[in-house]
Amino acid sequence: MNKSTKSTSKGFTLIEIIIVILTIAIFGTITTTMLANASEVYSSSIKKQSLTNEARSTFFKIIREASWQKSFSGFAGSNNKKLVIRPADGNSISYEIRNTNDVIQNNNQITGSNNKIISNKVEYNNSTITYKNSNDNIINIENDIDDVKSIELTLKFNQGNQDLLLQGKVAPYNLRLGRAMSYHE
Repeated sequence: MNKSTKSTSKGFTLIEIIIVILTIAIFGTITTTMLANASEVYSSSIKKQSLTNEARSTFFKIIREASWQKSFSGFAGSNNKKLVIRPADGNSISYEIRNTNDVIQNNNQITGSNNKIISNKVEYNNSTITYKNSNDNIINIENDIDDVKSIELTLKFNQGNQDLLLQGKVAPYNLRLGRAMSYHE
């Protein structure tokens, strides 16, 4: 008597289970790698955006306030690392690029706002304030204060391995008009 045996077991063979496990492992590894890379890109872009925001805020604040200068004598005390803005009322605002790689603001118009660090990501050796005459030639502010027509600001910001160089030029409004005549003062 020969009985034919039919396979009636329902399920997967060992080989099928191993193939499924390997496939899931491969897709899991690929997904994990993609998520890790996306996280690194996101983190890097957040740091870059932070540097960009601080740099733009610092740079445009100095440029904007430099445009308020009312007279040549208001630059007294300025040099290639310090900008003094002194309006007619005697109060002053100054910005200084310090060798500690930061920029400080002193504002005598507001009580308690002296030596305020507005950026600590500035490279001292690659940042400068340049004063120019009407021919766009660089002048020594200490000797030729009456010849200032424009200010050129160069600030290099650094955070980790990211650098950002901002350069701009401003011609304070009243300096573009020339010297005031004695009857205007």
